[in-house]
Amino acid sequence: MKSLLNYSFLSSKRARLYLALLITALFIFPFAAISQQNYFEKRYDFNNNYDRAQNILTVDSGYVIAGITQDTLYYNNIHLSITKISLTGEIIFHKEYGYDSINILIGNPGALISNNNNYYTSSTYWIYIDDWVHESGLLSCYNSMFDTIWTKKYGETSYPYDTSFILAQMKIADESNFILTGSRMPNGIPSRIWLLKTDSLGNKLWERFYGEGNEYFQGHSVVQTADGGYVIGAAKFEIHATGGYLDPLIIKTDSLGNEEWRKNPGNPDVDDNKVMVALAADGNIIAGTNYGTKQAGDNRFAKVKIMKITPDGTVLWDYNYLDPGYDNILLNTTILNIGNIITSGVVSTSYISGKPWEISWILCVDSLGNQLWYKEYAMLTGEDSFNDLYDVIQTTDNGLIGCGMVIPVVPDTGTNDIWVMKMDSMGCLEPGCDTTVDVVETSDIGDKFTLYPNPVTGTFTVKIDDETTRIQIFTVFNMYGTKVKKVVIPKGSQSLRLQTTGWPEGVYFGVLSSEGSTAATCKFVVRK
Repeated sequence: MKSLLNYSFLSSKRARLYLALLITALFIFPFAAISQQNYFEKRYDFNNNYDRAQNILTVDSGYVIAGITQDTLYYNNIHLSITKISLTGEIIFHKEYGYDSINILIGNPGALISNNNNYYTSSTYWIYIDDWVHESGLLSCYNSMFDTIWTKKYGETSYPYDTSFILAQMKIADESNFILTGSRMPNGIPSRIWLLKTDSLGNKLWERFYGEGNEYFQGHSVVQTADGGYVIGAAKFEIHATGGYLDPLIIKTDSLGNEEWRKNPGNPDVDDNKVMVALAADGNIIAGTNYGTKQAGDNRFAKVKIMKITPDGTVLWDYNYLDPGYDNILLNTTILNIGNIITSGVVSTSYISGKPWEISWILCVDSLGNQLWYKEYAMLTGEDSFNDLYDVIQTTDNGLIGCGMVIPVVPDTGTNDIWVMKMDSMGCLEPGCDTTVDVVETSDIGDKFTLYPNPVTGTFTVKIDDETTRIQIFTVFNMYGTKVKKVVIPKGSQSLRLQTTGWPEGVYFGVLSSEGSTAATCKFVVRK
């Protein structure tokens, strides 16, 4: 009899037997209970005008959304807006910040944070002057009802106000201080990345600037690393006679903001995107961006790129995901409690008849970079309407919630409104939407794979013997038939690694499927 320690399976009678046992288990044993999920998809309009949400935060009794709104009192200026909703999406309160001739623009996802029972926003304070705009970085502190406690402005304090200071994102640093990033742009001179550190009351401790030459540098996201330094997710753009390309940029500094290394992971011949960084549970850096594949005038096709990098700059893995999308733009990167990585963004479908102009997407990968799932979303389905999803975070019930904006074009109706979706952990807007059938029927496709080591004590590898031109799915079930893990294997890939952290000891079944048919199955043992 073949030992449990050595498995190489293909479509066979034995595979069909394991599969039959597995299907029987699915019907005999109920799926594992999960926490009760709330689901909703809502649209919010406050001034019958322009509304947009770029940040969302979980609070004890619901969610807080930060964005911008166009007021109806002061000449249609843009105000910062804060909206609190319940766990089911009902509005608890809505507040606006700004007044006559003043525009306040909230930053990227991550510009709304909480710390020590207070809340903070990083934004840009914007007024018009004779021949330029006066833009200052604005850090605001609020109580639990989002009444303003204090504000601090950063940048120029005296005439001629010819340099713009823009804040994009902030994080807590050193447990009580803040680290913020954005851009500084003097009138007529290329912009530079701005890194600003303050104390807990917003008093400036130091600031640094990064960039050189004729390229325009922009800071978009920031995290503090385990060594006390900082990583900036950024972009650079050079304007010249034949145009120019937006390139992703990652800069690592020490604890005082002195640059240690930088990486430019984009395609030098095609527009890519900015970088949105996050900190993994193991202390490494997760960087999400886009990798351009083909330029199309001012537009381009691009894949989603995610990288995992150590604080010293070593790239642990670097993968491009999905087929190239037209004007595909990643907008945020988030780490979930279990270590999985969520990236979200928008892609244009304007070239497809009958589709909205833009739809949104969420991509989930595990800590090793294996794709787990991908979903697309559109609240408005009119051919020229927009569905833009900016921020996606994890909720207390281990689901997801995302916010953004919808722009209706006839036949869709209404105004530019805030868009909020409450989903489960698989990105579903209703129970059971994840209906991908992993096990339908056996098939003599001919694929086979090896799983090792077996027994598994932490991490195992699945190696497919022959490179395939098909997308394949590897699914793990426990002995009761409950789905434990599902990973999409891209075309051309021949291996993946999986972690068993948190899995109980016992017997598990692995199923390799493609195009609705099972290629091969195996049984393996997990031990502590």
